Formats: sequence, structure tokens, C-alpha cells
Amino acid sequence: MARQNGLWGNTAEHVVNAYLGEVLGKKLRSWRVGGDRRGRVMRGGGYPDVLLLDASGWPVAIEAKHAGGYADAEKDATNRLGKRPQDSDRVIETVIALVYPAVFHHLDGEELRSAIRTTVDLEYALYSHVKGSDMERLPEKGWMRGGVLDLAMLIHHAAVPRSRIDKLAVELEEGVKGAAKTLADTDVSGEYSDRIGEVLGQSNDAGGQTRRMAMTVLLNALVFTEALAGTKFRVPDDNGSLVRSPDAFWDGDTLRRRELIREWGAILTRNYWPIFDSAIKILGPDQENEHVGIPNVVASRIVKSLWNTAESLVQSGFTHSHDLMGTVFQRLIADRKFLAANYTRPEAAAMLAGLALPVDSPPGGSEWDDSLAGVQIGDFACGTGTLLSAAYSRLSLLYEIHEGDPKYLHQLMMENGLYGIDVLPVAVHLTATMLAGTHPDAPFDGERMLCLDYGDRGDGNVSIGSLELLATVAQDNLISQAVASTSGARSAGEIRNIVDHIGHGKFDLVIMNPPFTRNTNHEASHSEVHMPAYAAFENSPETQERMAEREKQLAGKSPANGYAGLASYFTELAYRKVRSDGTIAEVLPLSALSGQSWDATRQRWRSGYRNVIAVTIAQGKGKDASFSSDTGIAECLVVASRSHGERDEPRGVFVVLSGQPSSAVRGDLLAAAIHKAVANGVHRLDEGPLGATRLMLGGEDCGYLIDCPLPESGPWTLVGVEDIELAQIAYHVRRGLLPTAGGREYPLPVVNTREIAAAGPVHRLVGSPTDAERGAFEIVASEGGAPNYPVLWWHDAARERQLFVAPDAYGNPVDRDEAARIHATATRAHYNLDLRFNSQSLVVAMTERPCIGGRAWPSVIFENPDHEYAFALWSNSTLGLLMHWWMANKTQSGRGSTTVTGIPRIPTLDVRRLSPEQHERARAAFEELGDARFLPFDQIDQDDARKELDRTLLVDVLGLPESLCADGGPLETLRRKIVAEPQIHGGKKSKVVFTDDGERTVKRSVAEMDARVGGAAIR
Repeated sequence: MARQNGLWGNTAEHVVNAYLGEVLGKKLRSWRVGGDRRGRVMRGGGYPDVLLLDASGWPVAIEAKHAGGYADAEKDATNRLGKRPQDSDRVIETVIALVYPAVFHHLDGEELRSAIRTTVDLEYALYSHVKGSDMERLPEKGWMRGGVLDLAMLIHHAAVPRSRIDKLAVELEEGVKGAAKTLADTDVSGEYSDRIGEVLGQSNDAGGQTRRMAMTVLLNALVFTEALAGTKFRVPDDNGSLVRSPDAFWDGDTLRRRELIREWGAILTRNYWPIFDSAIKILGPDQENEHVGIPNVVASRIVKSLWNTAESLVQSGFTHSHDLMGTVFQRLIADRKFLAANYTRPEAAAMLAGLALPVDSPPGGSEWDDSLAGVQIGDFACGTGTLLSAAYSRLSLLYEIHEGDPKYLHQLMMENGLYGIDVLPVAVHLTATMLAGTHPDAPFDGERMLCLDYGDRGDGNVSIGSLELLATVAQDNLISQAVASTSGARSAGEIRNIVDHIGHGKFDLVIMNPPFTRNTNHEASHSEVHMPAYAAFENSPETQERMAEREKQLAGKSPANGYAGLASYFTELAYRKVRSDGTIAEVLPLSALSGQSWDATRQRWRSGYRNVIAVTIAQGKGKDASFSSDTGIAECLVVASRSHGERDEPRGVFVVLSGQPSSAVRGDLLAAAIHKAVANGVHRLDEGPLGATRLMLGGEDCGYLIDCPLPESGPWTLVGVEDIELAQIAYHVRRGLLPTAGGREYPLPVVNTREIAAAGPVHRLVGSPTDAERGAFEIVASEGGAPNYPVLWWHDAARERQLFVAPDAYGNPVDRDEAARIHATATRAHYNLDLRFNSQSLVVAMTERPCIGGRAWPSVIFENPDHEYAFALWSNSTLGLLMHWWMANKTQSGRGSTTVTGIPRIPTLDVRRLSPEQHERARAAFEELGDARFLPFDQIDQDDARKELDRTLLVDVLGLPESLCADGGPLETLRRKIVAEPQIHGGKKSKVVFTDDGERTVKRSVAEMDARVGGAAIR
């Protein structure tokens, strides 16, 4: 009995369940909602508290209990897994265990209905089948807390459990591979494969990627044909006929190819151009056009195989899951050579979309209503369409849970709101497939997907693809390029209309994972390539040069530059396209937050945006700290809103995840948890070493958040750091304070290096070992002797274990005047530009006599050479390493890089404030340690020589208390924190051991590996 005449009673659970089903039914209008006690809905008896069936018919169950009923809710949920509803041929693979807040027990009627709509105290956990009878719980422990909107979002994601995704992904992959093999076995000469490659804008590769992509295109066309055949969609022929199923185009085992192609042609004249145009060209010939393609007998075998797969996929609800599509395309698509297309993991895409489109903040200043029809979302490097599809899927879902009709929105967004641009026809095809697949039975007239030329246009000019849109006004040549790339399905007028809508300041959201390639990257597979960023499609070196000039011309005086790479130009494009209060959401290399070449872009983010959120991953290996499937380097997510007018001190929220999101639902939940934490207020880095705000999913610790001031210049240092206390110590040391337990702080004379010294010349001015005409010298490898121009050029970790390092080369003058100028920069102190924390031992190397700094070891020049010793002593101490790590570019695992222009920004000891006596003690200490061997930095907790260097510096030279360096003291704790940090050890499983005649490498024990994890508490 509920409250009557001021008295309280008890409301049964099944009553609350019925009201919950009613509220959810309005939030998920494309679902069917049932359950409670209205019938025996399960085969074999029983009923779930709430049963929901998604548009494809896959069931999700909710098992709910009143407050405190955690154990019973979990028991019922796990028992429900694997059961089958009476009206479905599909088993329940996901169940939500739900616990109501206590107040629900005492409400009824409209009061209960209102409480369900407004509460934020629902507690829940998601149970899913993963493999066989195995079960997965999300979160791993504890309970998530939220409102009915959060629950509706979770239900949506629960409809596509990982087990189902994996099963269908394998099915699709095998179908595509089988058809590709049929083509390969038949096409011995490669003639048809070469022509297919021309259609797709790809070369026919030995690995078969082009054939697999062609088969994927055909499969998508078949899937959409079947999906449209079940709707009222009519092709624009004389009779306005309904679309026919692919089943209708067979005579026995022979495909009536001409009829099928004619059907596809009729469809694409109305819409779906990217899906069917390429398919027609691949499957041809047709008597009505000149396409030359696969022989009919081969085409019949291929299409029959693909049709069997397509039919199965449609029946399984494949076209309703962008998560499935994204996973499949990750498997099928290899890297694009030189374009470095970074296919975003679907899990990361869900997280980025969740950060860009929070549940309580509609884009474009709209509401969660029909005003969303005016929203524009763009991806100018759309690739497989994973990001654009994730953003649209989330927008559509948010519209639906706010009680809108997603099919109504679909037509408007496809025709006017979603923009996908790329340089490969197949990328545009995949993007359109992903977007249209959200509601394949909801027709629309045209879409806004464009393929733009990349390379020599054949008229004496070049095009740089999407980056042509950097221009304020679209040029006529851009229109003609797009018309040519999009075949006869688009007129110049239609293309111009689309391009005009891609004007500056028109997008509510720009979401991208742009290519990262740099023209300065001449390593590994790019070593023989003239300009890797422009080498795609076999562009000649001359064309590459012209494309680079075109890019500079369009970018103008902007932060974008070739050293940062193509990603910086796409970031500039996002800045120009997004409107005031609009949002950018990008996947970028970690160097975007810490690299010197990205400094101007970070200043732009600082001054031109607000609500900045930067997400990184604290993992030792680059591939584990990545959000993409193929880069192998650490990456970041950057989300921010374009600002207008004056604002408070620029700050940003830095999120460090403990690992990659393992599923799309986890990515979405993490984004929601981040928004909630920010709304409630997070710890600030500049408040002291007080820890951070933990990022929690229920009782599961997934990382942390911390609010940081954004510096006017230099790196954003809190990226990918696992131990927040280590970051806070570094932050305070940079400001001249060494914090310890109990709040005690010891002053340190710290300034930026530029205040006390100058960096020497960059190596390309010094010379080259391979190009005798480059720089002032020809560099010749040599040890010993007494050359006129000694050089410290290369790295050799084993010979760099002691503080004094001998020159390893000499210079033959090429230009005597330049040689004299470079020789004047010779010093004894040399800075390590590319420090490998897990193999090298020195931040600064000293030579016995002045020598020229080279590629790995540029010079650091002091007015008073006596200051070099104290500088080198600090730089090789634990605090010196801490400052290098804090300021370095940590994109690559176990490595902290800087540049000659970055050295002046690194905090160091203010040697000007030391007395002559202190400098003398520093020199004596340095020389006394000169014969000592130092272990790599990832072993400094075991390095007696480093401990002695720390004690000498802090106690003997700076006069700080001995207790700082005592066993168990702050320096020992700091060293333990450093070696436990993934960015330092990089996941390395071996260590260096010194022997009487050198050193050897041995495997770390299990105990040592375990002890390295987790750092140490501040003491």
C-alpha cells in the first residue's frame, strides 16, 4: 500500500517494475518493452522483471530489487542469461541487475512515475555472455549509479554484447575472404584486380587488401538491397517499383548481373550513391556503360557466396550495429601506405563521441528536439566512418531517449547534417554505409559524403584532398574535382551546394582521427621517400613538393607546420570549420600535448577554446597507450569548445586512463563518468601533492582526473602519467619546491635552462655523416686521436654509463667560415635529445675537453664554463631526470625526447645562485664520480652511484638536510616512483647488470616485475 491520507505503505517490486517499463518505453521508442507479471514470457516458464527487444529483435532483460537487494538482483540476473523469450528465437545475452533507491518502496502512481524519471540513485550492473558459458560483469566490482537516461543508454549498448559482435564479425570476415579468394584464384593475371584497384583508388597489393575491400563493397550493396527490399522504398522508374531482394536476380546459379546493376543504378539516382556507385563499377560490365569487370561466371560465384553472408547478416540485425561494422572494418582494412590512416577503435570512438556529446548538453545551442535537424557534424578524414558513425549514433540515441523519433531525425541528418570527406572512394563508401546502416529502412534523398582529389590534377596544379577546405572560399577546381571523383551521380551544382555548407564556422562538431604522417619522418619504411606526408598514390617527388607548397599556402600564418605533421593541418581545419561554442573532438599523437612542434597549436587551444579535456592512457607500450588500431604509438583524445570573448584563467581537465577501453559500452560509460566528475569538481594540480579525483565505474578504478592550468607555452605535461603523486612532485620541483610528507617543502634554486645557458646549433647545421655537402662539416666516425674538430654525434648506451664521455667522431670542414662558427660553440656539456629511459644513463654528458655537439648530443653553452659541472650534476640526478621526463615528448614507449629549441624550456638548477665554493664542491663531486658507472634510469632505485650523486648534490652542494637522502627518505621514495612509471620502464622485462669487464642484460624476475608496479606513497 502506498501513501494514503498522509500514511506510508509498501509498494511491491512488480509495481515499480511496471512503472519503470513504462518510462523506458518512452525513452526507447524503437524498442518493445514487456515483462513483470503479465505473463509467462520465458520458454520453460518464468519472466524477467523487464524485458526489452531492440529493433533487430535481440532481447535485454532487467532484474530489479528494492533497496539493499544486491545479492538477489545479481542472482536473478545471472540465472536469466542464456534463457529464451517465448516470442523470440534469440537467447538473452545481456542482463542488467538493478537496485531501486529506498524511496521507491513508499511511492505509487504519479509520484512513483515522477521519481523514476528524476532519480539519479538507480544502482546497476551489466552481465554479458562473452565466450561459451563465460560471463562478464560491468563494472568488475561495485555498482554504477545514475538515472533513467543513463539506464536507457546502457540498455542500448547492451543490445550488442561482445560475444555477438565477435561471432558476426568472424562470419562477415570469412564471407569476404572467401569471395576474395575466389577472385584471386580466377584472376591469375591480376587484370581484374588491377581494374578494381582503380575503382577503389588503391593499388592491387600482394596481400589481397584491395580484393577484400572490393568484396566488402559488394557485400554492403547486397546488405542494403535486402534491407531496402523490406521497406516501402521505391526506385524512381516508370512504375515507382519497390526494391527487389537480391534473391530475385538469379537463374539457378547464374546471376542476372545486368538486372541487378540496373536496380542498383535506379537506387543511387535517389540516394545511397557511395554505397552503390562503387559496387556497380566493381561488378560490371553492363551493356549500358563501358565498365569492364569480372567475367559473369566468376561474378555469379562471388555474388552467390556474398549473398549467403549478407542474408545471414541482415537476419542477425547487423545493419543496426555500428559497433559491429566498426569492428569488422578494423579487421579487413590494412594500413593505408603513407596516408597513415588511423582507424579508431570502436571502443575509443564511443568514448570520444560521449565526451563530445554529453547527455545534458545538446549541440549547436539546440534542445533534444527537432531543432537538432540544424546541427552539422563533420569528419574531414573519415576513413571507415567509425568516428562520424559513433557521433551520429550517440546523437540519434540521445534524441530517442529524450522521446524523439530517431527515424525522423535520420532523414534530416543524412541529407543535411553529416559530412564525411576523404581522398579514397572506398573510405567514403564505408562511411556512408556506416551512417545509412543506422536506419537502412529510412530513405533519404542524397547525402553529404565527398571524395576529393589528392595529387596531380593533370592541369598543371595539385590538390591536397580535404585540406583544400582550408580555403575561405571554395575554388571552382575543388567543385570539378569532387564531381569527377563522385561519378555521374552528382552534378556540379549539387557538389557546390554541399561545399558551400562546409564553410568556415558552420559546424557544431568536428570529430576526426587525422593522418599523423610528417615530412620529417624518414625512418623505417619511409627512409627512401622524399616527402612521406604526400607520397600516397605514387605521387612523384616533384608533385610532393608542390603539394607541400599548396598546404603552406592554404594554412597561411597558422599553428600548423610540417614538423608536427598532417595532423596539425587537420587540427587547423577543425578550428576554421567549427562555430563559436561548437566542439572539436580529435584523436592525435601524444606529441600534440607535449611535442615542441605542436606548441603553437596548444597556444591556440589555450586561447581559442574552453572546456578542454585531454585523455591519455598510462601504459608502458605505445600500442597499449593508443586509441587507434594501427599506429603503435601513444595517442591522446582532445575535446574542447570554441570560446568567444574574455574568460577566466585557461585550465583543462587531464584524464589518465589505466588502460584502453575494452568495449564500446565501457567507452561510453567512461565518458559519462568523466562528465559527472567534472560537474562535481575535480582536484587541482596546483593545490599540492594531494592526489587526484579517481575515475570510477562502480567500485572499479579506471584512472583519474585532475584540473591543471594551461601554460602559455611549452608542453602540457600531465599526459599518460600513472602515478599522480609523481606528477605533482614534478610540478612543484619545476616551481622550486621539493614537497615531502606532512606538507614540508624544501626550496630549490630552479629556473628554465634558457636563463643560465644557450643551446648549441642543430645537427643539420653542423654536418652529416652521409651528405658531404650538408652543413659545415662532413662527419666521420672515429674514436681516439686528437682531431681539430672533435664531435659527440651518436648514441651508444654502453659507452655512456659514466659522466665523462669521449667524442665518437670528427668533422672535415666543408665551409671553413661556417666550420669556424660552429667550432666556436664547442663545449664540454652536451644534452641528450632522445633519452631512452630504459636503456640510457645520462641526461647530460660531459667531455674532458670542449667538443662540437652532434645529432644526439647538442651543446649547452655557458658564459662561465665552471658552471658546467653543477649543471651536469643536477641533470643526471633523480631531480634532473624528473624534470626532463616532465617536459619531454613521451609519444614513444620508454623514451623522452626533446629538441634543440626545447632544451631552453627544461627546468634546471640556477647555477648563478651558487657561490664559488659551491661550484668548487660541485666540480670536485663530479670528478670524484667520474669513474662511477650509472645504471639506466629505469633502474635508479638500485643504482648506488645515482644515490651518491643525489646525496652529493642536495647535501654537499645545496646544503639541504641529510634526511632527504636517507634510506626510506623522500629521494628513495621518488626513485621508486620513477621506476614504477610506465612511461619510464616502457614495459621492458630485462635489466642491465655491470660486470668486471663491461655489462650484460638479464631477464627481470617475477618478483622484480611485480615490485615495479604501483609506485610508492609519498613519505
